[in-house]
Amino acid sequence: MAFVSEHPQHPVELVLRVLGIASSTYYGWLRQAQTPSRRKLADQELLAEIVDIHTSSGGTYGSPRVHAMLTRAGSRSAANESSG
Repeated sequence: MAFVSEHPQHPVELVLRVLGIASSTYYGWLRQAQTPSRRKLADQELLAEIVDIHTSSGGTYGSPRVHAMLTRAGSRSAANESSG
């Protein structure tokens, strides 16, 4: 997607054909980038929480401790992620 936007001098359809990418795939990527799904937004929030916990621990907490902290804090995402 970045290649196409970085080379506006070339027609989009031509670039996609050369790269072997279906135009529907490209336009789907654009749509997702402009309006991220609820799942994508929730994942970004969860990642921010994980990074915060890991950084607060001085980088010493691994996934079991981070998961425990998320669960203790009542993060629904942590429970959902661990069960799937």
